Amino acid sequence: MIRIGFFTGWRCEYGLTFELLKVIDSSPDFDLLIYPNGLHFLEKYGYTISEIKNDGFRIGEEIHTYSENGDEKVFELTNSINMTYKVLKRANLDGVLVNGDRIEAYATALAAHFMKLPVFHIGGGVITEGAVDNIYRYNITNLSSVSFVTTQKAFNRLKNLEIIDKNNVHLVGSTAIDRIISFRDNPELPCRFVEGLKNKDYCLMTFHPVTNKSEPIGELMDWSIKMVSSKGYDIVITYPNNDEGCESILEVIEDWKSYHNIHVKKNLGSRGYYAAINESKFVIGNSSSGVIEAPYFNKPVLNIGSRQEGRDKDTGIVDVEPNIDSLNKALEMGFQEGWVSKECHYLYGDGSSSEKIKNVIRKYFTL
Repeated sequence: MIRIGFFTGWRCEYGLTFELLKVIDSSPDFDLLIYPNGLHFLEKYGYTISEIKNDGFRIGEEIHTYSENGDEKVFELTNSINMTYKVLKRANLDGVLVNGDRIEAYATALAAHFMKLPVFHIGGGVITEGAVDNIYRYNITNLSSVSFVTTQKAFNRLKNLEIIDKNNVHLVGSTAIDRIISFRDNPELPCRFVEGLKNKDYCLMTFHPVTNKSEPIGELMDWSIKMVSSKGYDIVITYPNNDEGCESILEVIEDWKSYHNIHVKKNLGSRGYYAAINESKFVIGNSSSGVIEAPYFNKPVLNIGSRQEGRDKDTGIVDVEPNIDSLNKALEMGFQEGWVSKECHYLYGDGSSSEKIKNVIRKYFTL
């Protein structure tokens, strides 16, 4: 039996990987253990460890790497590496699975590298010019034994890197799409997850800091809320991650959270998040979910600024320059057109990623 540990540092990458975890966990060939760390244990970001426990996966060990008050990134990274390495020495794993590009995943890949454990990485080859995640993502790829890639362009990038073993790069699509298809087979209404949401006209908003460029994200978020509210729409706002600059976003949320048409959720969970997308009129912000997941619900998306610059984007996504004038024009155009639904071109796969990944990992250990 193949003993695999999935190391997860925050809500997003756990939700994206959920269907894969179910597939691996139900296979007689695997023994799956979850190792939550990072933001999962912080009340400030929704204490999402509770979601993992409610889902019923077996937890190998809890790794409390971050403090509620926050530390400098270098200390978060080094502390994560040290603590994860100690856990790996006790865990007796055959391999490590990570998803994405945050420092929690990078720390896990480094710790596993020094333990001489194979690393299976989901999400390599992507470009995000507005975030320092590029550094972590490509370093994780270099540390990985196998790379699972979500789009054709990302696949081509990795295939052209001389230091990468081309036989260990697999185009599988995004595991997020597997969960979206599962949700669409059994959809739920957002009012189950967002208390007080009665207005059918609402948008879903998520802003994250821009770490590679200087952009007034707090100001743009504030203006977006004013503009959308003036049209009689409600707004469902989800929390940012903890990247440098998140405080300006949290300050805007704090200023608006008591308004009757503003619904703030630290964590909706994946099904709650998909329910919110599914019934929304449009999605706005600079989150990867707007680029990857919202098109599968045929939603128009306003992608603000450079954070997701370089990602593959469907035709329903409108890139907006990070200034008030461009934002105002994009919003006015959307309201004038009535936020019409958009065709999805399935850039991130067809929902078969989990089975493909499971089969590749199994083959890796049987060759």
